[in-house]
Amino acid sequence: MMVEQERECHKNYRAKARVHANVAVAKYWGKRDESLNLPLFDSVAFNVDGLITETQAHWHNDDTRDALIINGWQVPAQSMGRVERILDKIRDIKGWDKRCTLQSRNNFPLASGLASSASGSAAAAAAAAAAAGLELRESELSALARLGSGSAARSIPGGWTRWRTGHLDDGSDSFAESFAPADYWNLHVFVIQVTDSQKSVSSSECMNMCMRSPFWNVFVEESKKEADLLQQAVVQRDFASFSAGVHRNMMRLHALTMTCERPVLYFAPKSVEIIQKVLRATQAVPVCCTVDAGSNVIVICEDSACPFIKNDIIALGLPFIQTHVGNGAQIV
Repeated sequence: MMVEQERECHKNYRAKARVHANVAVAKYWGKRDESLNLPLFDSVAFNVDGLITETQAHWHNDDTRDALIINGWQVPAQSMGRVERILDKIRDIKGWDKRCTLQSRNNFPLASGLASSASGSAAAAAAAAAAAGLELRESELSALARLGSGSAARSIPGGWTRWRTGHLDDGSDSFAESFAPADYWNLHVFVIQVTDSQKSVSSSECMNMCMRSPFWNVFVEESKKEADLLQQAVVQRDFASFSAGVHRNMMRLHALTMTCERPVLYFAPKSVEIIQKVLRATQAVPVCCTVDAGSNVIVICEDSACPFIKNDIIALGLPFIQTHVGNGAQIV
């Protein structure tokens, strides 16, 4: 983030940030500290160029509390906890008691498994920090965004990112950093919108439920290995290893959600249909897919697999976005 940009932005304590949602291929699931959103193991993700959140922040002395408006709808005071952790941290740094109004817009559905809480928290952190005139390093901004939503740490740096677990109790060493730029690997990303409905069980709630699964400890131990394997596959542009790791990681996560005391099934029938088609196709073409805590499906492929996508996936008639790996947070 350019210092001159920040100075210009915070003359009137206003700034606007644009960030992308990110998709984890080695997923984050489980916390060593819930209040600071500190993960139990590293995760690997990429930003999705077509999934955008833009947030404008304005610090002022006009009102008695902070406000967050998303797509024209004001978030109730009792639901402001995530963003207020970010704003309180900025207030602590600045030593002031100003309030902040955040106005945010997404071009994709909220709470449907497309990481809207991640991009929302990242955009709030970037805009509010710039509006306050803070000159934060990328790692510091990533750690600030993490306070709102753990996955938000990964929407700050660009391209392919790794979110480090960290070891310090205050979480200052738990942030995401880029290990490959957005244009490092020429992959196509298809975001298939199976539903635009909000999921019935939030990621945070389901994560806590999964920690009581009889398979939880095995899941954690196996997940600790995944970030290294997926990062290596990306760095080597090894699609076969990448595809195997993406599918393994996705299936383990969803198998875990189904073994809670109150089982959670995020897949919709169309999700399963797409996954089955992709799994069958991996024997012939470089394609894979993943699903976060929701039912919408992200399909990733090389050039040679695009005809399969068009013939077998897009032919299902579901809304979709065709895009690629995106850059990091920007002040606009």
